[in-house]
Amino acid sequence: MAPVAEPEVEAEAPPEPEAPPPKVPKDAFSVGTFNLDWAFDALGDRRSKSAKPNVAPDDDTWEWKRDRIVEVLVAEKLDVVALVELGGERELSDIVTSVLAKDGPDYEYAWMPSEDRATGQHVAILSRFPISNERRTDAYLPKHLVADVELPSGDTITVIALHLPEGKYKGSVTKRRKMAESLKRRAKKQAKTRPVIMLGTVGARSLPFDDDYEQSAAGMLAGRSTRSETDDCADSASETLAQATTVGDGLPLDRIFVCGLEMRGAETSGEELVVREENDPPKTPWPSVAVAEAPHRDVSDHVVLWAEVVMPKKPEPEPDAEAGGGGQGAEADAE
Repeated sequence: MAPVAEPEVEAEAPPEPEAPPPKVPKDAFSVGTFNLDWAFDALGDRRSKSAKPNVAPDDDTWEWKRDRIVEVLVAEKLDVVALVELGGERELSDIVTSVLAKDGPDYEYAWMPSEDRATGQHVAILSRFPISNERRTDAYLPKHLVADVELPSGDTITVIALHLPEGKYKGSVTKRRKMAESLKRRAKKQAKTRPVIMLGTVGARSLPFDDDYEQSAAGMLAGRSTRSETDDCADSASETLAQATTVGDGLPLDRIFVCGLEMRGAETSGEELVVREENDPPKTPWPSVAVAEAPHRDVSDHVVLWAEVVMPKKPEPEPDAEAGGGGQGAEADAE
């Protein structure tokens, strides 16, 4: 008698991998800023003299830069992001399309040309939420952009991406303060109608507990240079984990200012992707570091700065008189 074959036991399917936890709780959204360090592609635009050393020399080099930026943005999964030091809308569109292709957020974006002819750099705003009404103000600030974002709560906020001059010398400091003061006046006016978030590269080194903070560009944007508290905004640099935003020197040059909303925490991230093996030498244009010879070429000279911001609370619904709420209406019906 032939032996009876035992039925094959189906192997158990491996458990589904757990979904990563959300970046922020349901009552909040995440905002961030990332200075891309001259994200200029290799196409034949007329670039400024200061830009030329920082322009990708060929398509392969640009694609390296783009893909590394995309890797950071996909990993961070921020709801709203300001991008600083873009070459233009072409580079922006390339980055946004590549983020989606790598299973990152499906970003809408706002972009308008800057007025900075010296560098040809621009800023942009990405948003997972509906974004509209992209515009510039008449502020004395060549590199800034304003857009409205509709939050999942149904509320609309105004987001301002900015890039102020960097540098510690008197001329740079004076120009930076004037630009910050000019933009703050426009932001203060906007904040009377809806919450405002300003974010980007501010260039100021002063922290909120420093003696010169009130008169610094950061202090002006935070509203600390005025006597009134009605224009005060939370500065991300109040959080210790959010202060070292530049690679190597750890300066607090990037900031997030939240006006009319609660900032529940802020920190830097992405350094393990931005700095690949070791820091590039300071002031070295990224294209000059050949990847084949020195595979430590940094993606940027800044890391990502991001914050958790609480959405506006909805007002409690008024009691319904017809549902037994009582009051004058019920008494009138009784009569």
